Amino acid sequence: MFRRASSLVTAALLFATAACNNPAPQKAELERMARSMQSMGEPVKFETLQEYLPSAEFLKQDGWQKTEMTGMALSVPVKGSQAQVTIRKGDTEIVVDIIDTVFNQSLYAPVAAFLASGFSVKNDTGHKKAITIQNQPAFEEWALTDRRASITVLVGERFLVHLQGKGFSGTDPVKAVASQINMAKLATLK
Repeated sequence: MFRRASSLVTAALLFATAACNNPAPQKAELERMARSMQSMGEPVKFETLQEYLPSAEFLKQDGWQKTEMTGMALSVPVKGSQAQVTIRKGDTEIVVDIIDTVFNQSLYAPVAAFLASGFSVKNDTGHKKAITIQNQPAFEEWALTDRRASITVLVGERFLVHLQGKGFSGTDPVKAVASQINMAKLATLK
């Protein structure tokens, strides 16, 4: 089964683990730094984020089968939440994540450079390029060698929508699933 945890959630979990495994003075400093990078707002509940994942109607109509849906909330050292669904069609699979960063720039900084208009890298094994999806900055990546396609969208400078697929000859099927997420409405969540 293809499973790839979001690198942003992984980074937050690694940060949390580092904070927990360090002596008290270092742990306290790491937690203070994390809190200072984040807004005072609260994360949207992961159950609410799950409502924005592609609908069962769309999935059935387009031949996709939902295999697993999960959600989680994170409060220490940084606040956030995540909703995830895994869908399959034949030999292809897409994992869809919606992550509330609560405006913590350290959680989306790793992808910020790829979102810049005009960013593009292409070679014999695939490509990465900045795109726009539903008027939101995004980037796509496709790797020929392992037939993986991904789309990452920064929604309302707060939410990261990440779709990671395998078994594709391009990014169009992943974009089609991304188009089923109402990003304009997601951007209004508080």
